[in-house]
Amino acid sequence: MMKTKLVIVALLLIGTFSSCKSSFPDTKWVNKQWTAVEMLGVPVQISNSPQDAHLFFNAAEKMVTGNGSCNRIYGPYEIGKRNSLKFGNLASTMMACQNQAFENKYLEALRSVEYYQLSGGELWLKDGRKRVVLKLR
Repeated sequence: MMKTKLVIVALLLIGTFSSCKSSFPDTKWVNKQWTAVEMLGVPVQISNSPQDAHLFFNAAEKMVTGNGSCNRIYGPYEIGKRNSLKFGNLASTMMACQNQAFENKYLEALRSVEYYQLSGGELWLKDGRKRVVLKLR
């Protein structure tokens, strides 16, 4: 009887703590395309096409997918306390592109991200000094 009660309490605690994860903001980001509108303080030209630099967050798998303006990108991410956000080892397809310099900067900016902030419908990605490196809408 005591073992059964302990198992039930343990399952309740596990359920409670695992449900906390769903309160992370990325669960609200599901099925939302976050398109880059500014990088390193410079506006990004967008065409409203699949070639725009963008991200999709998959909260269930903690994976991000998207496009760097030419190549598809994908990899893991982790959200922590105090709005910390870290991308894991991001990979991309390897097509040659006219926009290769932009795409390289975009990937470099993503790799530098350590924090996020939601501001007026935009997702601001910040580096370790809390400088905005990317604004996505």
